[in-house]
Amino acid sequence: MKVFVGAPVRNRAWVLPRHINAIKRQKEVSMKFCYIVNDCEDNTEAVLQNYGIHYVVHNLNSGHGHVRGQYSYESLAALRNVLLDKFLESDCDYLFSCDTDIIIPDGSLKQLIEDDKDIVAMIIRNHPTIMAHNVMVKPNPGAAAQHMQHIPRGLFQCHLTGAVYLIKRKVIEAGVRYKPSKVGEDWLFCEDAMSKGFTLWADTRLQAIHAYDQHLDLFPAVER
Repeated sequence: MKVFVGAPVRNRAWVLPRHINAIKRQKEVSMKFCYIVNDCEDNTEAVLQNYGIHYVVHNLNSGHGHVRGQYSYESLAALRNVLLDKFLESDCDYLFSCDTDIIIPDGSLKQLIEDDKDIVAMIIRNHPTIMAHNVMVKPNPGAAAQHMQHIPRGLFQCHLTGAVYLIKRKVIEAGVRYKPSKVGEDWLFCEDAMSKGFTLWADTRLQAIHAYDQHLDLFPAVER
């Protein structure tokens, strides 16, 4: 199995070496890289070049900032769809969409493949003060997805995820795409996938580091 690894990236030179090194440590997995560089003002491109990582430049000149709270979900949706197009041009079996502030544990990519799900995520914590992770569930079929107060250890089905997840090629070939919404571009991607009959899962045995900023790493709060 071959995995296409990538994400949009903007002004992340401060964390890219950690992110890339963690992915390159994944054993027994054939990988092809492609990052979507946009509107960078730091040396992100130089870092990618130094690591021999393939990237394409797709500037949007949207005027939105690059720090948390300033993101444009419309721009992120557009950039992630560029990544999907590049993936479909490849011969890869999976897309591993991993945001560039995520540091994955050794052996985790192989485990996601072995989970053999349409879409399956590792777990990260999203916020330093709010108990929010990258996994949400619907308490009943007609309800909106909600953050989980307690994150169990193991593999379970969910209704919304993002940030660090493995997607089978058939999902993207079915036309699942990102769209902007007020709560983030991942929301409608997941809704689109489920409407086409695909299932979403989280493997909380795989706990990644979220480099929230240059001075703070976040770790998941998963039950023992």
